[in-house]
Amino acid sequence: MSPSRGLFLRLHRRRLHTTHAFPSLLTSQLQTQVYISHSHNPYLNLSLEHHLFTTLPASTRTLLLYRNTPSVVIGRNQNPWLETHHPLLLSTPTVSLLRRRSGGGTVYHDLGNTNYSVTVPTSTFNRDTHAHLIARALKTLNVHAAVNKRHDIVVLPSASEEPDIPAARKCSGSAYKLTRLRSYHHGTMLLSADLTNVSSLLKSPAADIIAARGVASVPSPVANTGVEHDAFVEAAVREFLELYPEEVGVCVVHEEEAGGVEGVRKGMQELESMEWVYGQTPRFTIRLPGGVEVAVDKGVVENVEGVQVEGMVGARFGGEVVERCLVASGMRADEAGGWARSMVGGRVWGEV
Repeated sequence: MSPSRGLFLRLHRRRLHTTHAFPSLLTSQLQTQVYISHSHNPYLNLSLEHHLFTTLPASTRTLLLYRNTPSVVIGRNQNPWLETHHPLLLSTPTVSLLRRRSGGGTVYHDLGNTNYSVTVPTSTFNRDTHAHLIARALKTLNVHAAVNKRHDIVVLPSASEEPDIPAARKCSGSAYKLTRLRSYHHGTMLLSADLTNVSSLLKSPAADIIAARGVASVPSPVANTGVEHDAFVEAAVREFLELYPEEVGVCVVHEEEAGGVEGVRKGMQELESMEWVYGQTPRFTIRLPGGVEVAVDKGVVENVEGVQVEGMVGARFGGEVVERCLVASGMRADEAGGWARSMVGGRVWGEV
């Protein structure tokens, strides 16, 4: 019996065994690699994903599974003031704001949500292959799961229903990153997430006054699957190894050892920087009361129309910019400050 086949059989008995320590799997030449992170640090897990994607051989197929502490994660080309309730987010210190390196929409992470990331050679990449893999994993756990036309995984009232019916509820959204040699599909899986935070933190009070370039999120009705994290991890690994059974390695990743990898550590520093979170925001304009319009690119004010304010061009956007423009237009200072705090939040970028 081959080592990979023996591992596969043990997984079917719901006993997930590792074959390698993290450092040895990271430097191995195995074609199929599974990484199960035990860290809940969103900066580390997103950086680990990027490190695996950019450093492993192009022919390697990887599955990474992880959970994060409460976080709102926007897509690579999204606007934090448009995609999130930015004032509420800044006043909730237990929730982090991150910008990931892939496209797609904004998502909420907490310990009731498990994230999966599958990387394969671009020549074999297909947007639905691994969505169906995850849906099959859910079906083995008695969840009526299917993949809809938008490549989302949804839960259905019964197994006989079609995935695009109105009663379908999204439990997993996906994003992708494609390069010449390697591509990945990653997604969230709502198991027992705080859906109140999903609805409150992902609804911008400024949505009607911001016109933005970039990718807009598409809201969908969502639902938890009710599956336990460990059960989902085991089911996802089983399906992955059934699809890719050759030359398998499986490891658990601990925060200390992953954080000790230079590429992971540097990636964390970038993800944590305000220049990455806010300074990568595509161009947008925001319309303020009194006919004032502010144009912003990469988080910096480009132009102000409708009022003259000294030193505005080149300033980092935030509540302070909005407040000063409103005062210059004739609004009382206290009213201007309250409006800016409730609609935009933060004095400068994410500074409270």
